[in-house]
Amino acid sequence: MVGLRGTELAEVFPLVDNHPDVAGLLADRTIFPRITAALADPFRSMGVTKVVGPETRGMVLGALVAAELSAGLVCARRAGHNHPGADIAVTSEPSWTGQRQQFQMRTFDLSADDAVIVVDDWITTGSSLRAVVAAIGQTEAAYLGASVIVGKATRAVVEELSAQTLVPFDSIGKI
Repeated sequence: MVGLRGTELAEVFPLVDNHPDVAGLLADRTIFPRITAALADPFRSMGVTKVVGPETRGMVLGALVAAELSAGLVCARRAGHNHPGADIAVTSEPSWTGQRQQFQMRTFDLSADDAVIVVDDWITTGSSLRAVVAAIGQTEAAYLGASVIVGKATRAVVEELSAQTLVPFDSIGKI
């Protein structure tokens, strides 16, 4: 499967009420598999053993990327959702909506032998990704980076979190 280039994705990204519609993008049966491949591409040769998927879309995308990379999936659940054995809880700084999110994970899902990436749909302020990376940091696993569909964060945030983005927010609907 050949992944998408950013310009290709920007051209086909659906807009709803003039806003990029990730759900509509994922509903496209010809684009969805290519997004999965593109999210995995930057990490194919890095020996990824686990993919962390933040709830909600990150868990769906993470599962597909984990399968693409022959890796395991680790769920980063939001507080208040059932996650038996969760023993790590990290609260994010305010997101673009001004809300804080608490993510829960389990230390026994990751070990010193694990090379980990995070997969999600957006990066804006980096607060959610930063919290998930902090949770990974409470284990002995090695964080390799993140792969997201839409990048709306500053270059400094993207570099800080070693994030790979498929398409810049500002290019969607303008090509």
